[in-house]
Amino acid sequence: MSLGKRKDAEPDPGQKHHPRHVGWWFLLAVLMLHLGVRMIDPTVSLESLGYFVGVVTRLLPALGVMFLLLWLFNLFASPQQITRSLGQQSGLKGWIFTIVGGVVSMGSVYLWYPLLRDLKTHGMRTTLIATFLYSRAVKIPLLPLMMHYFGTLYTILFVLNVLLFSIASGLVMERIDVGMTKDSDKNSR
Repeated sequence: MSLGKRKDAEPDPGQKHHPRHVGWWFLLAVLMLHLGVRMIDPTVSLESLGYFVGVVTRLLPALGVMFLLLWLFNLFASPQQITRSLGQQSGLKGWIFTIVGGVVSMGSVYLWYPLLRDLKTHGMRTTLIATFLYSRAVKIPLLPLMMHYFGTLYTILFVLNVLLFSIASGLVMERIDVGMTKDSDKNSR
């Protein structure tokens, strides 16, 4: 069971579809707040606008890379390939891809959510998504610094612990997901 509505799920006939424009309302509220501050103190408004432009300038390259990855993913990866590599029958290969992918992934986790949602809709197992997210705790660029401060043995044990618990976390999430799916199937009958 996914957190959002699945595309293949049947809509409830008694429920009307109401589009939500929460994002647009939030943008309008922020713009109104900014205009209010501008009328009270224009210098604070200009500082705020400068800060906003700086943040957007720093985020645009990361968002660009993420959109490029999504585009390449949709261009070259077929649902059959994803199901074979990360689906129910993926086996050891799926675990290895997921753990290595989690360790080498960089940037904010929020940028990975759209790609993971895409993979989930194409057949990626819940357990592998949880494993990917957990194994992101191993940061390759920080390992030398960790070895310097805590020693090599501690660093190796830490990495092994994180990777083992990423697998355990994935298995627990799959059990929860299967249990919730069974409960929803019983309730729908």
